[in-house]
Amino acid sequence: MVLTPRVKVLAAVAAAIAVYVLVSAPDAPTGTPAVVAKRARVAASDAGSVAPGGAVRRNVSSTSGPDASSLLARLSRRVSDGRAAPALFHTQSWYVAPPPPPPAPYVEPPPPPAPTAPPLPFTVMGSYARPGDVAVYFLTRGDRVFDVRVGDTIDHIYSVDSAANGQLLLTYLPLKLQQSLALGGSQ
Repeated sequence: MVLTPRVKVLAAVAAAIAVYVLVSAPDAPTGTPAVVAKRARVAASDAGSVAPGGAVRRNVSSTSGPDASSLLARLSRRVSDGRAAPALFHTQSWYVAPPPPPPAPYVEPPPPPAPTAPPLPFTVMGSYARPGDVAVYFLTRGDRVFDVRVGDTIDHIYSVDSAANGQLLLTYLPLKLQQSLALGGSQ
């Protein structure tokens, strides 16, 4: 008889299933092959008759009911060990987390910017100078007009320092910062 590859595969699968059933059955017979064969013949004789070659003939009509129910009852009591179940799909990870990055070096924050004076709120309206007298400069802020001379203080916030080269120099007193105001064509 020539065995095709399909038949060989089926035979190998059947053999593997048979080995699995024999090994994993909780009430599987133990002992030497002769003892196992004897127990199988005794069990088969209970269910049917044994032929001279060792083949078992079953009496299907009389024993199929109780045998099947006792077999099902035995199979229903077979429970796997709960501790072995997680080991079926256990994974092993060789991953090692990289070390955390080193802390960033301390960088001192930049100093806050130097305070600055607000923009000058004045506009030059003009100036007047009598011969031989100090010049008077007319400055406006909103709807107010200020007449100032060099050395005067405006609202205790600005002092008039000097007038030269078409510029009126004012000092913002809270910060002691000097600012200039263009006089335009009038001096």
